[in-house]
Amino acid sequence: MSTIGFIGYVLLATVKVVGVRYFGVFLAAAGIFPSIANILPWVLNNQGSDTRRGMGIALLNIIGQCGPLLGINVFPKNEAPMYHKGMWVCATFTLLTGFLAFCLRFLLVWENKKLDQKYGPKLDLRSGHDGDPSGIKTDVGEENYGPSFRYVL
Repeated sequence: MSTIGFIGYVLLATVKVVGVRYFGVFLAAAGIFPSIANILPWVLNNQGSDTRRGMGIALLNIIGQCGPLLGINVFPKNEAPMYHKGMWVCATFTLLTGFLAFCLRFLLVWENKKLDQKYGPKLDLRSGHDGDPSGIKTDVGEENYGPSFRYVL
């Protein structure tokens, strides 16, 4: 999705034809807004406790609210109406977002493999197992990085 937004911002930064620029706006929006909807649950579902979920969403919102501060500086009035610098900064950040999401996915796969080695493969909780391959009940719940916890990819 970030790649679609990147293409949209590149079109906005390089093309002067109005129709193509409108198409670039739609591509940028199609790449940015669904990414936000995917990032929020990804952050929340990959935290092992309620405290971590709360801190994760708070940090995400603090970082996310820095965008308007950046926008004031990268879209100066003297660059109107094309705003080349602003479009290139947005294109760079959308590309960076895609790269970081790609890296995070591979990190979470690696972490899940480590958890599988430590606890064995995750068992299906709907079958009546408590998730511990040894069959011994533990005091550590799934929400607290117990044997059943795996990162959401």
